[in-house]
Amino acid sequence: MTITYSIDHLSTSVEDVSVEVAAKSEMTLQSTTTDPKTGDVVSTYVLASGDNSFPATVTYRVATQKRADGLVRRISVTFSTWATSDDSVTGLTTKKPLSGTVSFLVPADMTIEVADMDDMLGNLVSFAYLSVTTKVRSTAWLQKLLYGIPQVS
Repeated sequence: MTITYSIDHLSTSVEDVSVEVAAKSEMTLQSTTTDPKTGDVVSTYVLASGDNSFPATVTYRVATQKRADGLVRRISVTFSTWATSDDSVTGLTTKKPLSGTVSFLVPADMTIEVADMDDMLGNLVSFAYLSVTTKVRSTAWLQKLLYGIPQVS
């Protein structure tokens, strides 16, 4: 008798999507810390490009929490950078922080296969756009979200 594990409601169909690739070669480890109370482990990397006054960071966080229904592993990846506005008339440049996080709550007491998590990540990203045509994602849903409308379909 064997035990098998899977993730429900994952689509395994594929759209041919062009995906932007971050400059991971620019990542320099800034710090790794462990919270003595929670056990959260956080590694922060800085990107070696751009303005030193406005650095971009990538933060990886892993935490295991005990909940009523078992152990849960919280995994997140956060990319923090800057939105920039250049006014050609006044010469004024304005920078404001911009960040995005992908996070997962994974049952830590179950075997979750890397291939299943890869499908989960693909499905998660796919829910931000309606369709793909010739490797280009439709931005209609992303546009609605960007302007505060969560009803995408």
